[in-house]
Amino acid sequence: MRGRRDVLRLGAGLGGVLATSALWDGLMETPALGSEGAPRVQPEILDNGKYPIGLWVAPPPEETTNARYAEIADAGFTFVIGIDGCGGFCQPGETTTVDNAPMLNAAAANGLQALVFDRRIGHIQNSPPEQWRDIISTTLREYDQFPAFAGFDIRDEPHASLFRQIGAVNDVLREFDPSVLGYVNLFPTYANSDQLGTPTYEEHLDRYVTEAHPDFISFDHYPLLGPSPAIRGDYFHNWVLVRRQALQSGLPTWVFILACSHYGYRLPTEAELLWQINVSLAYGCKGIQYFTYWTPPLDGFYEALVTVDGRLTPLYYAAQRVNNDHLQPVGRQLLPLTSESVTHFGEAEPPMSVEVFHGDDWVTSASGGAVILGRFRDPLRPLQRWLLVVNRAFDAAATTTLTLDRRVDAVFEFNPSLDLFTPVHVDNPAEAGELSVHIAAGASRLYRLHDDQGAVR
Repeated sequence: MRGRRDVLRLGAGLGGVLATSALWDGLMETPALGSEGAPRVQPEILDNGKYPIGLWVAPPPEETTNARYAEIADAGFTFVIGIDGCGGFCQPGETTTVDNAPMLNAAAANGLQALVFDRRIGHIQNSPPEQWRDIISTTLREYDQFPAFAGFDIRDEPHASLFRQIGAVNDVLREFDPSVLGYVNLFPTYANSDQLGTPTYEEHLDRYVTEAHPDFISFDHYPLLGPSPAIRGDYFHNWVLVRRQALQSGLPTWVFILACSHYGYRLPTEAELLWQINVSLAYGCKGIQYFTYWTPPLDGFYEALVTVDGRLTPLYYAAQRVNNDHLQPVGRQLLPLTSESVTHFGEAEPPMSVEVFHGDDWVTSASGGAVILGRFRDPLRPLQRWLLVVNRAFDAAATTTLTLDRRVDAVFEFNPSLDLFTPVHVDNPAEAGELSVHIAAGASRLYRLHDDQGAVR
């Protein structure tokens, strides 16, 4: 995609070096691209037709080979996040283009994209603000030779005091090349106010969107704490808050899922891996990231998809099945859609702040096992809705009967292996149709509901 970048960058021009106050304050007041009605250019990694599936902790420098990156691609990943080759755990993060080149070349050889950490961008606060434009433009030009380059990792879990600095970097990046992503990942709800830099998590999200000018919202939350089937009590609350902010701001969301035994978090089973993904999809997630792929060489980290010494673990093969057979095909269907509602049915004690299902004008009632119902819409197809039915449990199958509004004339179920929707028989179609849904542990089923009569809702 180098051609489009070249054209965009020529159009932006390098310009003169701004004074410190003008750079900082002026950029923070610049209206978003596309505010005059023209479509805003999205970073390529958000808008290339693939569902983004990424990983933290890529193979370390001595294992950065085409063969190792072929394993990443074979497992269904579409991008890697590279910080000195092993997630920031091996070196103090002093990487530049030369250090990132092996990763970028190995990624390109296997059809992967890469988000890189480069100290000139990641530590840009160490340079005077009036130099930032030149630093960013020079660094961008160096990465033009790498087809896999998708953006810069600017910050991980930043304090709110850094949001304006991140916003200034994002604005300059967007000016020179809006196809490049400024990558930032946020804290989960269980971070404290000292870590967040705000009294509440809601304010943290509000300030991030307002001050950091992001293209997306990424966060991490690892729910599988302690022995199975325990999960964190604020897991769904985190998703409720992030989804709300995403809908208000019009930004897509990405999340990190737990894929590594460490610090009291358990190694997920295949069903628990699938469950984290399906819950995220139900809440409108537009990108899944694994923490971690390679096991970091640190005390307290025990096993991920690949061991410290490079052995593929059973979880690697589980992720390979989940990513290729479920997440990528289902994710592609949901990627262009907008989350309309997320409700929980059948839980004796619904988690904090979730919306409990009470029936609506598409699904009027439900009975049976506990499920999460994520409904999606497409403004170009107002008489259709997409319904992702997720098993609330990752340790048992569920059977749930959904009673559909009588105006639902047809139901189709998505078949991931065929990559298409097929008609579904609905009981009592002349009246209120009943859709019986059997879902394996941690799994989900995606349906498309049609109101072919065009009833007003």
